[in-house]
Amino acid sequence: MPAAKLQRASATAAGKVILLGEHVVVHGHPAIVAGIDRGVRVTVVPHGSAGGAPDAADARLGQAIGLATRLLGLGPCQFEVVIEGDLPVGMGLGSSAALAVALLRALAASAARAPSDDELAAHAHEIERLFHGTPSGVDSTASTYGGVLWFEAGPPVRYERLLLPAPLPIVVALSKTPHATSQTVGSLRERAARAPEVYQPVFVAVAALVTAARAALCADDRAGLGALMTMNHGLLRACGVSTPELDALVEAALAAGALGAKLTGAGGGGAVLALPDGPPGPLLATLRAAGHDCFAATLGAAPASPAAVR
Repeated sequence: MPAAKLQRASATAAGKVILLGEHVVVHGHPAIVAGIDRGVRVTVVPHGSAGGAPDAADARLGQAIGLATRLLGLGPCQFEVVIEGDLPVGMGLGSSAALAVALLRALAASAARAPSDDELAAHAHEIERLFHGTPSGVDSTASTYGGVLWFEAGPPVRYERLLLPAPLPIVVALSKTPHATSQTVGSLRERAARAPEVYQPVFVAVAALVTAARAALCADDRAGLGALMTMNHGLLRACGVSTPELDALVEAALAAGALGAKLTGAGGGGAVLALPDGPPGPLLATLRAAGHDCFAATLGAAPASPAAVR
């Protein structure tokens, strides 16, 4: 395969939150996921002669770069990658998927390629396997397309963009414990396989909450949505994927006036998603005053263009 001729290029991709439906999405049920206005920026800097491996300090990052190069059919080439961004890592906010999508976009632009979003999402899903084993595809889909999405893992993967009557403000509170997606998801899968009569009804109940949340979102019923989020957290806690720290964060958000709160992502650590009753400022201030690391985001706003810049 001939060496690709690269030029310097940068690209971005967004992180994500799961409003409802994490874990059950890998068991055949839907989830609602949304891109957030925090993400990852990757810059490809070509150097040297063709041949050899790209520079990467981290082993898994090196594998991801090599796989991205092969998936795009670029052939042997040498380059460095510069990774920047404001998306917390290891918090269940899709940092590895955002990295994969931004890397693919930057490499494609560097080689003057123009893969479709569907191709990017599929390639990013393959790269995600390096980090999470058997991901559902929800993170890579949200990072590629942005917005608020109804997602089904399939196969085949199916997503539908949900149009909100108004942008939805949220507050994300970070725990002090990183999550481990593959371990948490795998552990629940094993428990569900051993006792399907216990877990399958819970998964069906969560799926019902996801369906109800779609109606609440489309009707701008924030109080209803908040109640559904809190119920979703209770069921996730019953499944054993929450932690005392995450539960305390949920209770802190509710005590501070949130309409609803739940863990977001795989659990076992990571972050909590809270729905403020109005602008997010007062909820942010109260949680920060109590010593919690948190930030606000807006769901359903017009996404920034994902186009790469050379």
